[in-house]
Amino acid sequence: MLFGLFKSLDEKVKEDKENLITRLKSSELKTLIVEMGNNKPISNNVIKRQKRDQSLESEDFPSWYAYRISDELSDVNLKSELIELLKDKDFFQYKKYVLRCLSSLCVNCKDYELFGFLISELEKTDEEEVITAVLSRLNELRKPASLNIDYLKHLLLKGTYQNRIDALNALKNSEDKELEEILILKFKTSDQHTKCMICATLRSTGTIQSIETLKAELKRTRSNDLKYFIQSAIEEINERENK
Repeated sequence: MLFGLFKSLDEKVKEDKENLITRLKSSELKTLIVEMGNNKPISNNVIKRQKRDQSLESEDFPSWYAYRISDELSDVNLKSELIELLKDKDFFQYKKYVLRCLSSLCVNCKDYELFGFLISELEKTDEEEVITAVLSRLNELRKPASLNIDYLKHLLLKGTYQNRIDALNALKNSEDKELEEILILKFKTSDQHTKCMICATLRSTGTIQSIETLKAELKRTRSNDLKYFIQSAIEEINERENK
């Protein structure tokens, strides 16, 4: 007991964070979702450290840990509970977080029926935050050629700038036959960040068909960041094609 009285402030903050993680992992689903939107400092000790250091980090808020834990959801039995929460008018303000949890469940369980459900929900909204929350998790899901990804391709072609970036991320690991041609077409953009994102998507989706376009851009660009992404894409494609 006496030892606890002499803990440093940093040690107390660390303990507060560990206690939060334990609490969130054992909490009900609704509690976890509410905490995903909690952007208040974890504890008074964190506030004290903020005053001392004149700074706060993302790990100082419950939302950061709640998001990480939600990313690990893999119990298929949570699916129906989450879908019911979407219908709960009293829980409407947390819809973005509920959809995020469903997106994690979709990826971790490889649930393509749930993928279709999520896309149907996104088609009802133009809220960028909601779209980002869902699509940012779908990049890990393998998308076979038989899977309908028309919505993602539409966002890439017709969406806002943020929509296009989110779509590029979500389109990773896709086997759609038309996608590579669309990516090569979009590579003509002058926006460097978009080009880097296209390269990142081509790493898992591109074929020899992309190599010529990538090499031509590699010769033109002066951006070291873009050169890295292009070279990485070329290496991944060549490795996959030569297996």
